[in-house]
Amino acid sequence: MIPRRATLEDAATLARLNTHVQSWHAAHYPEAFFPSPDPQALTQYFADRLADPACTAFLTGSPATGYALCQLHTREPSVFSPGYRRLMVDHIAVAPEARRRGQGRALLEAARQLARDLKADEILLDTWEANTDAHAFFRANGFKPRRMLFRATP
Repeated sequence: MIPRRATLEDAATLARLNTHVQSWHAAHYPEAFFPSPDPQALTQYFADRLADPACTAFLTGSPATGYALCQLHTREPSVFSPGYRRLMVDHIAVAPEARRRGQGRALLEAARQLARDLKADEILLDTWEANTDAHAFFRANGFKPRRMLFRATP
C-alpha cells in the first residue's frame, strides 16, 4: 500500500479521519481537547495546513482510512545548540476498523522518505502518555523516547 500526498481538496477527508483521534484525546484529556470540534472549522484548519509549503499530508486506503500530517521545522544554530532540519509528524492515525493492515507502517515510511527528500536530520512525533498502543507501534517502527513533558496545575 502506497500512501498518496493529500491536496487542498482532501481537507474534508482529513477532518473526517481526525474524528476518532479527537474523540480519543477528548475522552482521555478533557481539559485539553474538545470532543467535537466544528466540522467546518476543522476542515478549514486542514486546508490551512495543506496550503503551508512546509506541511505535507499523506493518505492511505480507498476510501481513505489513514493519514499523517507532517511539518518541516528548521532552526539556525545558537549559542546553545546546533541548528536542525526536523520533520515533525504532527498527526498520524488509522481508523480503528482499518488497523493492523500496514497503513500506519506505510504512513511512517512515507514520512521517512519525505524527511530524506527534505534532507531532514531527524523525524520526531509526540504522543500522549495514555496512548500506550501508539507507543508500542512507534517503538516497533524504530522510534525511541527522547524527552518528557511534565505538567502541574498552579
